[in-house]
This record gives sequence, C-alpha cells and structure tokens, in this order.
Amino acid sequence: MPTAVEFDKQIRAIHDADFKEFETEVVRQKALSDRAAKFEKQREARRREFLKSIGVNLTNFDRENDKDQRAQEKELKAFVGEFTPKSIRRRSLQAADAKDAALRSDALASTAHLVLPPYASTIFAADRALIKDVGGEAGNGAINSGWVFPDEPGKIRIKDTSHNPVVCFQAVAESPPPEFNVHFAFIPATTANYEMTAVLAFHGFYVLRSDDSWYNCRSAQVQLKARMNVRQYVDFGWKDFPLLIDREESNAEEVTNYDRTGFFDYTTVLKGGDPVVVTFKGIVDAFARGGGAYAELNFEAGTANYIEPLLLSVNQV
Repeated sequence: MPTAVEFDKQIRAIHDADFKEFETEVVRQKALSDRAAKFEKQREARRREFLKSIGVNLTNFDRENDKDQRAQEKELKAFVGEFTPKSIRRRSLQAADAKDAALRSDALASTAHLVLPPYASTIFAADRALIKDVGGEAGNGAINSGWVFPDEPGKIRIKDTSHNPVVCFQAVAESPPPEFNVHFAFIPATTANYEMTAVLAFHGFYVLRSDDSWYNCRSAQVQLKARMNVRQYVDFGWKDFPLLIDREESNAEEVTNYDRTGFFDYTTVLKGGDPVVVTFKGIVDAFARGGGAYAELNFEAGTANYIEPLLLSVNQV
C-alpha cells in the first residue's frame, strides 16, 4: 500500500507541472504588456491628433478629464471605505461548515461512500505579495510570481483586486489571476467506475464599482472559475464547471456577500490498488479599467471570508 511519502511525491509532481504552466503564462502576459507599452506613446499621439482634427480643444479635454478622474478616485475611496468593512467584519460561518461536513460525512459513510478530507492545497499568485501572509512552504517563480503549500490545507485564503485608472483606449497591463488547488488522495479498492464529488464551502464578497459614460470606457468584472482533474498514472483531463460568479458592470456601486456550498463531480474508471489524486482548482479573477473603476473578489479578509474544502465523496457506480 502506498505511504504518505508516495502521495506527497505525486502531489509534488502535479504541483510542479501546474505551476510551470502558470509561470509560463505570467511571462507571456508580461511580454505582451511590455510590447503594448512600447507602442502606447505613439498610439496616444495619434489619438490626440485625431481628436484635434475634429475640433476637440485638447487643453479643455485634459483639464476636464483630470478633474473627472480626481472626483472618481475620491468617490471610489469613500465607497470602499463605507461598505467593505461590513463584509469583512461579518460573523464567521465556520461552526456551521463544521456541522455540515460532519452530517454529510456520516450520511455518506452509512451508504458505503468513502469520505476523505483534503490532503494538501496550494495557492499560486502572479504577485507573490498576495500570499506573503499565508503560512506554509513557499517558493518563488518567474518575475514576481510565487506559490505556497498552506500549513492548513482545509482553509484557503485568497483574493484578487483590480484598479486601472486609465482613460479610454489606453493599454492595461494584465497577469494571470490567483488560483488555488485542493488535492485529495486515496486508493480504489477494486477496478471500477467511480464517481468523485468534491464539496467546498465558499465564504467571501465581491466589489464592483464603475461610473461609465460614452467617452471613458469604464467597467468592473469578477469571476470565480472551477475545474477538476483526476490523476492515476496520468492526468485524465480537466473538467470545467459553469462559472460560480460571473459579474461585469459598467455602471455599479455594489458590495455583495457570497456564501455557497458547491458540489463538483468527476466520474471515471480507476484501477484498484493504485494511488489516485483528485484535484479541485479555483481561479479568483477581478478586472477593472477606467478612473474610479474597481473590482475585488475576496475570500481572505477578516475571519468570515475563506474557502473551505469540506470533503471528497468517492462512490463506486
């Protein structure tokens, strides 16, 4: 029977391959952003020449645009300062999650399901400053990217924010959003078709703030993506689920709490007696552009906001 060392070896191999893909995307997007930045000055000059040619007073345009940008930034600061503390300080649902997991585990076990806790978890970030406060084994990647194996695999704290106060048509540098992986490990008793269901509790909030008009191209967006994979000898392939959160607004001032328990299933044939690693991946993505526009998807702040992988249920079908 495989030992914990063998499970660790498999999960480390999965981690290394997955982070290499993430790191490659960090480098690719940085190269694209650098290339766009090289051309931005001459593109901006062409845009201003065009505006001038159709009679726009550029002095007035710059003055009014700067005035509007300052007003938008002031309004954003006031909005975030007033409304986000309520979501940060709200009551934690951790006790309810524990009861939920206990009841589900008992019911599943009574019907011959194998019930597993998370074995390990990882968090990736293009800016490793986002994960500097997460305790655990950590490492650095290309540019400023990094990863961490949290000491507490059953508690994921992760967030993404975006604020790009540019005017319309200006380029915005992008990088891959933060993501996390939860790994479950087990050994099938016999060769058969198995249904594996990961159950995760999501507790967080998102912020959308944008005041768009015909001349400024402002918007704010948040997305929460979910995928699942199984590995026994080889990767069986990612299964993508419908977006858990998908909000994009041009005109909004919104702070919304998000408390959900999600069920994610994967069915495949497994060989009895050999180790299996089931991986759930979540991607936390926020993007905003324009003066005063802001997006945030937060599963980190305070004690009430986190993602908790409750269990993996395994059933022969």
